[in-house]
Amino acid sequence: PDVFSYNNLLNLHANRGNVDKAEALLKKMDEPDHTIPPDAYSYTIVMNAFQKKFTTSGSERDMKDPTKAEELLSRLVKKFEESHYSDINLRPTHVTFGTVLSMYAAADRILKEDMSRGDVTRKWWSRNILSGADKQKMGWGAENAERILEWMIALKEKGKRKTVGKKDKTDNNPVDDLILVNNRHFLTVIDAWAKAGKGVMGAIRCERLLERLEN
Repeated sequence: PDVFSYNNLLNLHANRGNVDKAEALLKKMDEPDHTIPPDAYSYTIVMNAFQKKFTTSGSERDMKDPTKAEELLSRLVKKFEESHYSDINLRPTHVTFGTVLSMYAAADRILKEDMSRGDVTRKWWSRNILSGADKQKMGWGAENAERILEWMIALKEKGKRKTVGKKDKTDNNPVDDLILVNNRHFLTVIDAWAKAGKGVMGAIRCERLLERLEN
């Protein structure tokens, strides 16, 4: 078997909604003694499975899903960095980051929807990443979505610094345009703040992001 075979199996688990099995298989592939290591697509499959589970209404939805997806993204980025940005099979893209960003961006809306329908059960709260008095603190999702956006911007700037002074512009450097940050990413975070129910603070964050988008 090769990585394509394992990715097909990951897709099978993901399409059936067996996120736990997909996550377990990815973890197995990540073990040092495993002969077939995962690639960027392997991580993306499981991250997308978390996203589908999180954005589909139902009792299985878990406010820890965005955090779990981010943990996978962090592992992928670390592997790519450890390869000195040379292993293109481990290269994350703006789409990979966009998956996590969009999950956080939807978190406040999802929380409000569930609360308005009375779906916030004791079990639901026990799975919530927030605790104590912060359980009903809206804006948690928007705050983290903006943090992911800042991460993307930092990586993009890092890619630019890596290529400063390059004489041969045709040289293929995997760090070039490491992350493409586009208007959609900014607008997703702006929309998250607009719907987070944070009043004046949310409006200020939206204005700041719009200014950066226009500059």
